[in-house]
Parts: sequence; structure tokens; C-alpha cells
Amino acid sequence: MDKLIKGLKVLLGIVGVVFWAASQFWGIILVLLAMGLQIFENFRKLDREEALGKLKEMGITALYPTIGIAAALLIGGIIMALSGYNPFTAYGAMFYGGLIKNWHVSLLNATPLIFTGLSIAVAFKAGLFNIGAEGQYYIGSMIATWLAIRFSLPLGLYIPIIFILAGTCAAAYNIIPTWLKIRTGAHEVVTTMMFAHIARIFSTIFVRNNGGDPATSTHAYTTDAILEANEILPLKNLIAGANYRVHTGVLLAFAVAVFIWYLLYKTRIGYEIRAVGENQIAAKTQGINASRSIMIAMLIAGFLCGMSGTTQVLGLEHKMYENLNAGYGWNGIAVALLANNDPVGVVFAALLWGLLDAGGQYMARTTQTPSAIIEIIKGTILFLILAKYIYFWFGQKLFKGSKKTAGEAA
Repeated sequence: MDKLIKGLKVLLGIVGVVFWAASQFWGIILVLLAMGLQIFENFRKLDREEALGKLKEMGITALYPTIGIAAALLIGGIIMALSGYNPFTAYGAMFYGGLIKNWHVSLLNATPLIFTGLSIAVAFKAGLFNIGAEGQYYIGSMIATWLAIRFSLPLGLYIPIIFILAGTCAAAYNIIPTWLKIRTGAHEVVTTMMFAHIARIFSTIFVRNNGGDPATSTHAYTTDAILEANEILPLKNLIAGANYRVHTGVLLAFAVAVFIWYLLYKTRIGYEIRAVGENQIAAKTQGINASRSIMIAMLIAGFLCGMSGTTQVLGLEHKMYENLNAGYGWNGIAVALLANNDPVGVVFAALLWGLLDAGGQYMARTTQTPSAIIEIIKGTILFLILAKYIYFWFGQKLFKGSKKTAGEAA
């Protein structure tokens, strides 16, 4: 029975995601069925009291993001009304654009955010803040572009090699900041941010030396196009009716999210990363090498950012732009926080961010509502989610303070 449920769940999930990505919206029904089977599997062997406790825990976990999103939409609507725009018309256009009309744009916007969100989440699980994810994204983009311009193999056989090499270089870009963290205690926020600026500045030199020289090129701000053999397979080659811009790298992002979930929660490496993130001292007493776990977490984080840049170059842009200002590393922080650093939650948070961006563009075109409203909504969501942690921190401090006062009075 267990094997049958797991097999059916995996099959429904894979088929549903593939067709959903191809804008065949009945695919979401299969995804929901797969999620239902997962919930059934989780609750099947629990008694009534345990099931109620688990339901309560799930409800609390979902409560803060739901309240944050609803409150942000309400605040955005009030701002629209005060500015003379109709919030109902604007939101109608936004959701229609993001969920139906331009669903493929939402998906393409979300894909790099899934990778960078996972990167931030893995680092957070180890108690680290990989704020330099943007720099690692640049490194992955540059390595992938350089390789894809110069070399190829038939039938796309070179594409996995590009992913591995670009991801490895992006991971290696984290070695010095992580070594400084382990050896000297230098904070990774400072060091990875400095490395991010180095990568961004170097990217300009890279573009100029790979086709973007103003003296010889009519496209001075982009590299030469990558070889056609190195382009990721478009989804329309598999499913008729899929948008021509949607590529199979989208499916790779979903698969990687599942893999990272498995790595963190079903393997010893993941357990050690989480243990170090919870309490380094306690982890060391259990024989866990904290330095090694920190290094592994940051290497994985860098590799994921490298995959993000590679997917954009090989799947969507087919070249690299000077000063691309992607923002995927910075936005990955918001995605990870909104998802509470859960790999599966990162997928949904990235889709929300992608939906807001795509829907906001459609809203601005059709209703003339300023797209800046979307940035206000995103910022408000992030602020309200962060407020949860602030309230929790203050609650702990107040509780400890009152406990200490009570002890002294006794």
C-alpha cells in the first residue's frame, strides 16, 4: 500500500507539473491530487490526537504568510484608492495577467528565484546568511556563457557539463568567505557581499571581451549568442501548446527543490547542517564537525546560484547582458524568508514573486496603475513576515526577563 501511494504520488506530481508548466491548467488538478496523497500518507498512521496536533502545527505554519500576503494586498489596495485608481480593477488585471494571460512569464520569473531561494534557505539552515547570492549568480552566468559560446556536443550532451562546471565555479567562489568565517569568525554577510560586488564589476569586463566591445559590436552591452546546440530544450518540443519561451530548465528547478528537501531532511549531511544551524555547541558535543558542515552548506548554496545563472543563459536569454541587474540573489532572500527556509515552500514563494512581477506588468499596461504598487506589496509582505521573527524574539526576551524576576523574588 505504501509503495503504491508513493508511486502514484510521484507520477501525478511529475505529470501535473509538466503540463502545468506548459499552461495546461488541468495539470494543477494532478498536482493537488499528489499533494492530497502526501497529506493522506502523513496522517494515515496517526491517531486522532496526533492528527489534530499536526493539523494545528500546519495551520500555524501557514498562518503568518497568509496574513502577511492578505494584509499587503489590503494596504496596496488602500494606496491605489487614495491615488485615484480602482483597486478591484487593478487586482483583477494583476491576477488575470499573472495566473492566466502571462502565466508563462510568472513561471520564467520564478525559475531563477527557486534556485537562489534554495541557496539562501540551505545557508540559513546552517545558521549562515548567504547575502552574496547575487555574486554567485553572476559567476554561474559568466562561466555558462563562456562555455556555451565556444564548445558544444550534438544532442545537447554538453549542457549537463556546463551546469556542473558553472555550478562548481560558483560554489568555489564561496570558499574564501567560508574559510574566513571558519578560521577568523569574519561574518559571511560582509565577505559574500564584497565578493558579490567583485563579480558584478568583473561581469562588465567579461561582456566586453566576449562580444560586447563597442568598437567592434553593434550590441555593446551583450555577449555573443551561445551556440544553438547549448540551448535548453523548449517545453513546446515536448508538449504542443506550450509557450515558446518556456524551457525545460523550469522543470529542473522543481526537481532540484525536491532534491534539496530530501538532502536536508532525509540524509546525514542534511541533519548535520540543520544541527549546526540550531546550535553549534550542541552539534559539536554530538561529534558533528561544524566547520565541515558550514563549508558544505555554503558550497551547496553557491552551486545552486550557479545553476540559476546557467538556467537563465542557456534557457531564456541565450547570452549575457552587461550590468544585467537581475536581482535574483537579493530577491532569493525574500523568497527564502517567506518560505520559512523550507525547500518546498521556496517553490510556492518564488511562484508568488513571479506572479506579482508578471501580473504587475500586465496591470500597468492595461489599467495604467503604477507598477511601483507591486514593489510596495512585495516589501510589505516581507516586512510582515519578518515581524513574526521580531515578535518571537521580543517574546523570548520578555519571557526570560519575567522568569528571572520571578526567580529573584522567590
